[in-house]
Amino acid sequence: MRDECPVYYNDKFDFYALTRFDDVLRATTDTEVFSSSHTTTLEMMSPDPVDELVNRAFTPRAIARLEARVHRICARLLDPFVGTGGFDYVDEFGALLPPTVILEMLGFPEGREQEWRRAIDQMFHEMGAMGGAAATGEGELPSSVMRSVDDTETLVSQSDLASTVFGMLPELIEQRRRQPTDDILSTLVHAEIEENGERRSITTAELYAFIQLLAIAGTETVARLLSWMAVILARFPEQRAVVVDNPALIPNAVEELLRYEAPSPVNGRWVTRDVEFHGVTIPAGSKLIMLNGAANRDERAFEDPNRFDVRRKFTKHLSLGYGAHYCVGAALARLEGRIALEETLKRWPAWDVDESKIEWAHTSTVRGYARVPITFP
Repeated sequence: MRDECPVYYNDKFDFYALTRFDDVLRATTDTEVFSSSHTTTLEMMSPDPVDELVNRAFTPRAIARLEARVHRICARLLDPFVGTGGFDYVDEFGALLPPTVILEMLGFPEGREQEWRRAIDQMFHEMGAMGGAAATGEGELPSSVMRSVDDTETLVSQSDLASTVFGMLPELIEQRRRQPTDDILSTLVHAEIEENGERRSITTAELYAFIQLLAIAGTETVARLLSWMAVILARFPEQRAVVVDNPALIPNAVEELLRYEAPSPVNGRWVTRDVEFHGVTIPAGSKLIMLNGAANRDERAFEDPNRFDVRRKFTKHLSLGYGAHYCVGAALARLEGRIALEETLKRWPAWDVDESKIEWAHTSTVRGYARVPITFP
């Protein structure tokens, strides 16, 4: 498709799609022409003033403070399987790590990660069902691809997330107002932002919006990244051996995993004025889909793009956005991916995956596996 139809139009659902790296990069960075006012939840983008909250939460210093905590959480989740014949890498580790980290970041009491995970699973199942209806011709373009912020908030409020996790927020917020701690929730509760030239405190509604954003984006993207980590490194054991022999390559291996199999392979935009790609005019008001997964395999941008290579030298990929649409949770995703791989290889330098037994995660917003049983040779 990149060669024969770099600008694809789907007349059934009335949307355009870009497949080449440079084209997707252009659409990602030109925020004036390509609007994210309706976009995918998993881009981790947020409306003002919530974006300022996100930037405060994901500063390099704040992420660095999590390093020891993430190592400890990984060890706690992985150690019970040492000496066993194997386990489900996603169901029993990869899907639990992100909510555990997020809950600790926010200062929630321990032991709520299963509730958080079930709530997120339910929400993404509902989103997948809506997307699936569209894919079968029973609706419009999958709503999870072109979803407004208001629709997302409605979906979240209707899931178990509100009752199981958000039900604790009023009490936690009040506690942090009275007695601040060193967690991110305390930082945000006492934060001030600038609006119309004046400083003001964060409202409770804005805190809720931020935590919804964190819950949705910070959980699924990392879980699917870790699912691909287990599968791809088992599929290419010679590449895994390279990383085992040289752990300094682990961060680069995570980047190559993100490029090779993007957890969020598609993003949506609305075109604000007529724009041309390769002689094709995309009219103002059109829905535009950016195929990040296809762009990351573009031979114009990457040498031998279909080869998984942990030594690959590249300056960027599009799995976590770019420019103004850079995924603000990217630092957290990279931290969790790197430490998860470090702690996994420390315990098991080799594992096998029977790909006939793995199960896809059934959503229309992220791509990856819900179950990946691994065994040890």
